[in-house]
Amino acid sequence: MESVLILHNTFGDAGDELYESRAGVMDQVQAVAQALAALGVGFEILAVENLRHLTAILSGRRETVIVNLAEEFLDSIQEACYVPAVCRAFGKSCTGSDTPALLLAQNKIFAKAVLLGAGLPCPQGIAVAAGQKPDWHRLPAGRYIAKPAFCDASEGISAESVFVLPDERQAAEMLLDKLHRQFAQPVIVEQFIPARELNVSVIQHGGRTDVMPLAEIDFSAFSDAQPRIVDYDAKWRKESFGYSHTPRRIPADIPPQTAGRIAQLAAAAFETLGCRDYARVDFRLDQQLHPYILEVNPNPDISPDAGFAAAIAAGGLSYGDFIHAIITNAHHRQTES
Repeated sequence: MESVLILHNTFGDAGDELYESRAGVMDQVQAVAQALAALGVGFEILAVENLRHLTAILSGRRETVIVNLAEEFLDSIQEACYVPAVCRAFGKSCTGSDTPALLLAQNKIFAKAVLLGAGLPCPQGIAVAAGQKPDWHRLPAGRYIAKPAFCDASEGISAESVFVLPDERQAAEMLLDKLHRQFAQPVIVEQFIPARELNVSVIQHGGRTDVMPLAEIDFSAFSDAQPRIVDYDAKWRKESFGYSHTPRRIPADIPPQTAGRIAQLAAAAFETLGCRDYARVDFRLDQQLHPYILEVNPNPDISPDAGFAAAIAAGGLSYGDFIHAIITNAHHRQTES
């Protein structure tokens, strides 16, 4: 195959509150570069600041296949979703999902509506726009979790994100106000599904869509006072309790019938949102092992230490196999266009 271009977003400096999640893209870049080198595929790596910068880059490049690792631009959360469309306008093909799927999945309000409309199970909840007060009367008593509607990588999620209604209503309103000010976007308040959390990786290769072995987050080290979630600290801050006490178990210890149902739901969610090449579908299970889809992530972390890489390895695919599959998919799309 001809040389490919690896594109990634810039990520500011260490003073940024979300520096860890944004700078984490470089682990992915290095892993993809090493895999391409092992495959004998030439490559170049370039950072992209925004769409205007992208057009300047593409106008002078010969590569027709692009490994798209541009997840979020510093000045716009959603603008990076348009990278595949801009690349296509220049006659180039990106790995990963196309612009419509990226836009839909990033807006968790719309994505949940589409998933529910397709008959797929999701936690019930409400969306609260910035500057508005939540309509608590629409939510029955129980535990809830609040999170920004457009963010990924556990951004905006902490231990205080989980609360009980109506007892902790005042604290919940303060939390929503904080998230609105920090992220300037709507906040989703949804039922907190208490029992177990699964990450399910999906990959397209060889002309088929496969669901990898299910991965479960092990919260057994958490006390009863700690919400069993992978918050921002647990995902990114190595000094935190959660970072070192949320190991994954692959395959998850789940009854075969339940595991088969979850795999079917993951594949259906992948198709419903129009994903391609690869994605991760996150689930929570209640005490009766009923699954609920939390979100579909069409550009999950694909660094070697992340859950996606562990899942494909458990499914019998090497990291090199995965990279070969997605650049082959992109090459076929480019030649067929």
